[in-house]
Amino acid sequence: MATFADLKKIHDEHLDPKKVVECYTSKESEFEKDSIKSLLGSLTKAFPAAGVEGKTMIMLSVAPFLQYLLPVCESFTEIIIGGSTDKCISEIEKWKTNAPGAIDFSYAAKAMCELQGNRDAWSGKLDMLRGKIKQVLIYDFFNCNPFFPIVVTPADCLFLKHSLECQATNKEEFRTCLKNASPLLKKGGHLILMACLEQTYYVVDGFKFPNLSVNKDFVIKVLDEGGYAIKESEVLPRRVFKLYDLADYTSVLYIRALKK
Repeated sequence: MATFADLKKIHDEHLDPKKVVECYTSKESEFEKDSIKSLLGSLTKAFPAAGVEGKTMIMLSVAPFLQYLLPVCESFTEIIIGGSTDKCISEIEKWKTNAPGAIDFSYAAKAMCELQGNRDAWSGKLDMLRGKIKQVLIYDFFNCNPFFPIVVTPADCLFLKHSLECQATNKEEFRTCLKNASPLLKKGGHLILMACLEQTYYVVDGFKFPNLSVNKDFVIKVLDEGGYAIKESEVLPRRVFKLYDLADYTSVLYIRALKK
């Protein structure tokens, strides 16, 4: 049976973070309705009303899904982004410095600004996000300090975007990942979690990556056991009625919770 270390090695060797973004969240992606119109729409609507704000946000993800920070970056002074592989870190740094060949998030910025009623503001949103990213760090969920040896001050908001279920190989590992990530969030801080439900695999550039299948009840139970109070949850049904050979998720879970 595969272990967390086995999966980490697979990600290190085979997961191209830029192709993950392009395959599942770009304008050309068949999954655009789910990744942009659905998820980005939920964040755009939820954050202004939820009072999610503060000095620092930390985002951990299996790929550089920076577009999902666009609706929230105004609410924080600084953002720390954790990447799970060196290649992911490299892609984030390229985008932050606007280097040649960096991932293009202009489509997501235009879509978000259109949802907010001001499509022409998209370029300024991207510049704002670049300016707020203060640190880009590699993380390891199986270290009690995921950023070891670097120690960061617990944040006002922790954003887990397609991370726990992508890097745990069983439900006990899922619990361990959340337990180790939790010290990155201060008491009373907001946890934002997005996870694909009932997904067992996803394909990137022809390589099939295993994914831990979880459902809403399990995720909520783990959060409750981990000391979180659920404030908002939404299951966003899959709107891509084909391409199950690329990813077999049934829906996407969005949760906002408070750390007790």
